[in-house]
Amino acid sequence: MTKIIDLIIQEKVYKSKKSRLSILNDFKLEVNSGERIAIVGKSGVGKTTLLNILGLIDRNYNGSYTLFGSKTNDLNLSQLAEWRNQKIGFVLQESALINSLTIEENIKLPLLYAKSGENCKLKDFESIINAIGIESILKKKPLECSGGEKSRAVFARAVIMKPQLILCDEPTASLDGDNKERIITLLFKMNQEFNTTIITVTHDLEVANRHEKIIHLERRM
Repeated sequence: MTKIIDLIIQEKVYKSKKSRLSILNDFKLEVNSGERIAIVGKSGVGKTTLLNILGLIDRNYNGSYTLFGSKTNDLNLSQLAEWRNQKIGFVLQESALINSLTIEENIKLPLLYAKSGENCKLKDFESIINAIGIESILKKKPLECSGGEKSRAVFARAVIMKPQLILCDEPTASLDGDNKERIITLLFKMNQEFNTTIITVTHDLEVANRHEKIIHLERRM
């Protein structure tokens, strides 16, 4: 197996005028290509912060991070943006959809940024849409959709580029049983077919137990 993540965090600090919060103290994570890892823990221990660090969104911490064999501190802003678009897929709690675009346009947005829209295979797009059952909302705007529909659209956008790493923050929290199963099935299918590495933050123990490894985050006093 190839190690794609080697992360060491001495400390992540949030400061305000009245307080100082330190989390993820002396945290280490190594992940091999194709692994499925669930991250669980109480609110406030740093689960979402960890995903932001893994996804190159948050770089303000004490530590070191090697991703895909490269030290992330050596990447310039252009490289960071390219990796976030093409190599990393984000399934976020908040929809982060653009309200002025249709659901279809939102899903295909990464292809536009990658300048590869013309090369997009229609069958790939359609297979994702069909797998998670959102054909009927493609022409709608996000404000016309339910929370569950928007969550599935965000998932489709995250996987459209077939990234090497998918980071999920409570991907099934707003979904019913059937749609939760659709998301998990497609996620693990990508893992099997493309050796995609999956890291999922979840409070759902049933979802966590379907991963190969579970990491429990705790606050260190």
